[in-house]
Amino acid sequence: MNDWVATLARSYDEAPYPGRAYAHTHPDYMAMLATLLGLNPPPVAHCRVLEIGCAAGANLIPMALSLPGASFTGIDISPRQIAMGQRTIAILGLTNITLLVRDLQEAGDELGEFDYIIAHGVYSWVPAPVRDRLMALTKRCLAPNGIAYISYNTYPGWHILGAFRDLMLYSANGIEDPHERAQLARALLDMVAESDSEHANAFNSFIAAYADQFRSILDRLGPQSQAFLLHDALEVVNEPVYFAQFAAHAAQHGLQYLSETEFPMVLPQGLKSETVDAIRSFSRSGIDLEQYMDFLRGRQFRQTLLCHDHLKIRRTLRPERLTGMAVAALMHPETDPLDLAEHTPVVFRNLHGVAFTVQAPITKAALAILAEVSPRAVPFETLALEAQRRAVDAGARQADVDPPVLMNRLGGDLLRAFATATTLVSFHTHPPAVATQPGERPKTTALARLEAQTGVEVTNLYHDVLCLDPFDRHLVQLLDGNRDRTMIVQEMARAISAGEVQYLGDKSSSAPPADLEAEIERRLRWVAQVALLVE
Repeated sequence: MNDWVATLARSYDEAPYPGRAYAHTHPDYMAMLATLLGLNPPPVAHCRVLEIGCAAGANLIPMALSLPGASFTGIDISPRQIAMGQRTIAILGLTNITLLVRDLQEAGDELGEFDYIIAHGVYSWVPAPVRDRLMALTKRCLAPNGIAYISYNTYPGWHILGAFRDLMLYSANGIEDPHERAQLARALLDMVAESDSEHANAFNSFIAAYADQFRSILDRLGPQSQAFLLHDALEVVNEPVYFAQFAAHAAQHGLQYLSETEFPMVLPQGLKSETVDAIRSFSRSGIDLEQYMDFLRGRQFRQTLLCHDHLKIRRTLRPERLTGMAVAALMHPETDPLDLAEHTPVVFRNLHGVAFTVQAPITKAALAILAEVSPRAVPFETLALEAQRRAVDAGARQADVDPPVLMNRLGGDLLRAFATATTLVSFHTHPPAVATQPGERPKTTALARLEAQTGVEVTNLYHDVLCLDPFDRHLVQLLDGNRDRTMIVQEMARAISAGEVQYLGDKSSSAPPADLEAEIERRLRWVAQVALLVE
């Protein structure tokens, strides 16, 4: 182990990185995008997954829990973080996941072959020779039809953010103690966040806004904020690259760019048509086109999927590729009642306020069905047939239309929604079994209950991270499938009376409120809606 690796391992042992789940690294998400782009990725249910730089396994462990037939391997240079992850694995009783202390530069054929490879937060944070080793290992270990995920910081956005990092490094220069470095950087962060004024120039205002956003992330992390600050802003190595440089590096190792995980960012969303025409004329390839868009957007970070260069990618999305997938969405129409009989345009909005306009009766009916069963995903073919039946019952002239025609129309609209914003609709090759209602004895995963004990973030069944307030944290810990409503209410009442949890932020009274039962029922419905409950 060379000096740089030893220093890096020691830094993560002293301040373990506050890991979490990253939704776009899940094999189901990677398989979905690969399928939409014309590939035939390995089946998710029994796949083999490698995560390079897994830390304590906060990203990998939820996958292992949700895919018991798959196998997972994580490697990291920090013995302390690996030991932390192994303790969590033991508590959960998982047998399909292995975490290893391993230097990326020394890892090789002994790891085996994997269908999906993940390297989140590695590429930009290691020296150039190690980045090269990462690409070589990915090429060597990736199955012939496998998919790899690599995240990295990018220019041009980091030209500006780099100035903020330099400021923090300058202030911490000569200070060895990591906690002292973090405290000084946090004080500087607060100063910069509050430095904006009506007389400030544009650069000062931008840096102040970024500092304030960064500060809010640290506040949410609580006790883990120091480690995040040390390993994000103050890490010894942080080398952004241009997207085109990254793609070229991958090509040198026999890998090709498949897609960005945030799929709408692959498209010229938000750019004027004249601008799009101009950059298309300048572009010699799809890589060029995306690089020009990065320049115009000030892109700071990418999460890129790669595959072997012998595979044929078909970049035009086609509705027939949704066959065999499941669909989930939660959008509500602005019009009530919803007209399912005519091709009248209706605006739907999701919980984030993102709008999507629909005309086809079958699509309007499908979105209504998906909202009713949310957060459960529905097989695409089943959804199309049920939506057709509902539209016909409402008076739509579709009774004699062949199902393939309607499926093509519905699929086209759903793909249009996905290309608009990934929060509008999600597709799944292997959807989780989620409960749509709390049931008499609601149950969340053992992992979510464990996470709620130790922090404010929990991982749902779709591999998304949710932030819980103290009331919901305590409630989620009770949802083990053994307690009925009466027992849950009694436990929450006892916790409120004992001062262990506050009710609606009311600090003036420790007595359980009269409407506690109704409030718990409302909270349980929310817990079900955000896919925290298992069937």
